[in-house]
Amino acid sequence: MELKRKETRDDVTRQQELAAYFTNCKLQRVHMRLVLLSAMTLCFKHKNHATAAHFARMLLENSPNDGQALKAQQVLKVCKDNKDTHQLNYDFRNPFVVCGATYVPIYRGQKDISCPYCGSRFVPSIEGQLCTICEIATVGADASGLLCSPTQLR
Repeated sequence: MELKRKETRDDVTRQQELAAYFTNCKLQRVHMRLVLLSAMTLCFKHKNHATAAHFARMLLENSPNDGQALKAQQVLKVCKDNKDTHQLNYDFRNPFVVCGATYVPIYRGQKDISCPYCGSRFVPSIEGQLCTICEIATVGADASGLLCSPTQLR
């Protein structure tokens, strides 16, 4: 997702969306701090103050080092207006997974399909294509998936 974000230099809205989606990944705390700092900085730089303030609060909840905490506190002080200049396709209040091919959020309650081998989730329009994550299975195919033990057949 970070590589895709770096490829989209011209589209600042898409860059911010991809940075925001990356904060939803389950990472180790030290890596999560870096992702949150990056997303906060990017959103602040492009005047999405409400989103930047959200990431600053999340960063402060993750026990940042002194430099990171200082940056987050400064962003919170400046972002009092709670306004975003760019409308992002990102809602931190609604749980989601990210599509493995299009890198768009699939919010809870939306229809999605998965790869039978690796379990990656995709939007329905990707059905029938080769999985972009494992590059082994066809997305949406009816298969048992990876079985490592006979006890998994139950």
